[in-house]
Amino acid sequence: MRTIVVDVDTQRDFMLPEGALYVAADAMVRMAIARVLQQAQRDGVPILGSVDSHAYDAWEFSGNGGPFAPHCVKGTPGWLRVFHDVPKKTRFVPLAPLTDGRVRNLVGESRKAAGARELDADALAREALGGVGVYFEKEVYSLFANPAAEPTIAALVTAMGGPEAVSFDVLGYCAGGYCVDAAARGLRQLGYNVRVLGFATAAIGGPAGAERSANDLAGVGVQWVASP
Repeated sequence: MRTIVVDVDTQRDFMLPEGALYVAADAMVRMAIARVLQQAQRDGVPILGSVDSHAYDAWEFSGNGGPFAPHCVKGTPGWLRVFHDVPKKTRFVPLAPLTDGRVRNLVGESRKAAGARELDADALAREALGGVGVYFEKEVYSLFANPAAEPTIAALVTAMGGPEAVSFDVLGYCAGGYCVDAAARGLRQLGYNVRVLGFATAAIGGPAGAERSANDLAGVGVQWVASP
């Protein structure tokens, strides 16, 4: 069975002590995330992911009546991925509606004066197969809040032999009922084989939060992998 790695919200505002929403985790978690991503890159395993991506006036910020401190504001240092060089090339897919049911992701010129290019789901899937990390911007917990995620993942799975031939390994920030859980649940709801690499995942609520995630996700058919 072939693997797709899903790297959830490994951003500075969550991972670093000075981050706006720092989630304390054992140092081994950060090392494990790095190892999994580096090994995937070496082995040619596709890497997908998500990045929390807010505007300054996001509804969920405390100054606007929401529950969280301002964090992951696009363009600020806290928005950046900690492992910015793994994978070596990254394509960020912004939040945008589908057009006539199709992904139409505009990107920059490949040669001078050629004009913007348009990447559909198949093109993004080919990039992922070619070693480009494809990261979906999102404003809420689930990466599937980005309309481009589901069709791009479906195109990638098809190119890799179909759902029976593919398994997803989910890691990152944060479990305990938050973004890691949402990504895993969303993939499972689409009928895919899904594991959460608990050893490479930080949970809000520490070990108790991780245990809660493991139990809840097991109920929907997601495997929790506690150790490498």
